Amino acid sequence: MARYTVFLYHPTSQATTGPEQLQAEMAEHDAHGKELLDEGVMIFGSPLEDHDATTSIRADSLVDGPFVEVDEVIVGFYVIEVPDLDAAIAVARRNPIIHQGGGVEVRPMTVGEAGVHGSVPA
Repeated sequence: MARYTVFLYHPTSQATTGPEQLQAEMAEHDAHGKELLDEGVMIFGSPLEDHDATTSIRADSLVDGPFVEVDEVIVGFYVIEVPDLDAAIAVARRNPIIHQGGGVEVRPMTVGEAGVHGSVPA
């Protein structure tokens, strides 16, 4: 089985309009996460704080906030374990953020010499 990280993106111009909408969107994500756990494909996942809470570190600087201005920001991620990229894409396509105006990015995780996938629990 291969592991993939699925990054969730949302346009910065489409801020949630109110607490009810945010609650409804998060309920969709909670249900989707439970579905992936029940299917046995999700290893770990988490929403992220607002991108304004970012601290960017570079060799010669420490910046409060994102390092660059972007149109989309990563708002969450999850790690899945599936047979191959096609299966990872099939899982990622079901994420509710796609119909909420955002998108996803699927990225393979590397395997170390001992077969360990970074520090994500097995």
